[in-house]
Amino acid sequence: MRNIHFITALSILIFSACSLLRPMDDLAKDAEVAHEAGDKQQALYLYDELIMAYHDDDQRAPGQVYRDAGLLAHELGDASKSIDYLEQARHASAADAETYEVLAGAYRDIDNLSREITMLEHYVENYSGEDAYKDMQYRYFETLEESRNYSQAYELWPDLKGSPREDEDMMTTYLQVLKALDKPQETTETAEQLLDLSENNIEALDWLAKKHFRQAEELYDKEMRAYEENRTHRQYARLLDALEIVNTDLRIALDYFKRLYELEPRSEYASYLANIYERFQDEEKARYYRQRVQ
Repeated sequence: MRNIHFITALSILIFSACSLLRPMDDLAKDAEVAHEAGDKQQALYLYDELIMAYHDDDQRAPGQVYRDAGLLAHELGDASKSIDYLEQARHASAADAETYEVLAGAYRDIDNLSREITMLEHYVENYSGEDAYKDMQYRYFETLEESRNYSQAYELWPDLKGSPREDEDMMTTYLQVLKALDKPQETTETAEQLLDLSENNIEALDWLAKKHFRQAEELYDKEMRAYEENRTHRQYARLLDALEIVNTDLRIALDYFKRLYELEPRSEYASYLANIYERFQDEEKARYYRQRVQ
């Protein structure tokens, strides 16, 4: 039994040594053959040997070798090796659309947002004819919002392929961009369109609820100050008209906040609901929601 183990170990050692001594062209050819035959593990092993042989000879392997090895490593789930090889392919000007697509995904997997953005940006700027272009473009838009590059995201939005306004996730991200850039009119229009796509979209409901509540507060404060400063019949009539608008906005806000609270019973929404019911002098409901404010 010991002899068998010795012979097996010796065979492996001899095979490895011979691999390093074999001509690089033979290693490259054998790696391609193994890959075409579907033997990915063997193909990657041979690519590793080929790259090592170049390094031992103080040379860099051809860029295509790094690319092929990196894509294989990705298929086999070795993210670290995939990134290493594909980055070398990129620096050797051997990267193609698939290289950048895989690199973007790999950097996303390891939560390296800045590197992911770099790969996505290059892809979007150079590979508009590829099948994956729309998905890569959409992800690029999302990463711009995640990294708070709101102006870039806003500029990219009109160029997005397909129908982003029919995609709830994309519209939600766009809504966040508009809010960050302080574009209230566009934000409201987008929120309303978003609710047409999904009536329970939290971001859209949140914006519209707070918008109508804020409008009611601002108009009420403005008209009350005006009446306090000028207590005339005319000013009082104007105040009554304003209060009708205030109450309309509060009812709209109430409807949105009730829907929000049913979907996500946050303390914040309970506080708004208690406030609105107090305005409408419904003490029982106001007390109910006050008790739910943490």
